[in-house]
Formats: sequence, structure tokens, C-alpha cells
Amino acid sequence: VAFYDALTFLAMARITSHYKWGVEVSSSISVLEKFIQGGNPNLENKVYLLKAEAKSLLDEKEDALAMYEMAIAAANNNAFIHEHAIASERLADFLFQNGDPRASHFYGEAHRLYLQWGALGKCEQLCKNLPI
Repeated sequence: VAFYDALTFLAMARITSHYKWGVEVSSSISVLEKFIQGGNPNLENKVYLLKAEAKSLLDEKEDALAMYEMAIAAANNNAFIHEHAIASERLADFLFQNGDPRASHFYGEAHRLYLQWGALGKCEQLCKNLPI
């Protein structure tokens, strides 16, 4: 639940720019980190992705990029194809918003992973809505 709460809080922070949503994101990340410390490494990629999104929101580009890359690596190491795809897509969006030509590579990677996962509807949506 903390992961989805944090995603909601991040969306609200983007829409409203209100400080309280950032506090809520940090709180949700702390909850997830406690589970990781308790021996649940399956949440690692989610925490990295949330941190990447938070850093992106704060315009801390280098830190955001590092967190996206860590989210991708953790999802890949745990064979979480769908979460690898999501992290790749979010990194692609981040790179595109910052004018980085590597965005196309990560959109392609996300598409490949969504196909591998069997998410054909997501593949179609991604292709229809590619900003590049």
C-alpha cells in the first residue's frame, strides 16, 4: 500500500506543488525501507523508483538519473519484468523532458519488456502516446 500511496502523493505534488505531498512521499519511502531492512528485498526497485520520481520532481537531475538506473537494475536482478518496464518508461519520460536523446532507447526497452510480459495493451498505448 505504501508504494501506491507514494505514487499518488507524487502525482498530487506534480499537480499542486504543495509541500505536504513531498512529506507524504518521504514517509511512504521510509515505510518501504523498513520492510527492506526487515529482509524483504523485493521492494528495493520500488523504493529506487519512488526516490527517482521525487528527485525528478525536485529537479535534482543527476540524483534522479542515478535512482532510475538503480530501479532498473534492481528490477532486472529480481526478474521483475513488469517493474523493469515501468522503470524504463519512467526513465524515458524523464530523459525526454530533459532533452536527452537516450529517451528513445528507454522507450524501446520499455516496449520490449511490456511485450515480453504480455502487456499488449500497454505496448499499444505506449506507441500511440510516444512523445518522440
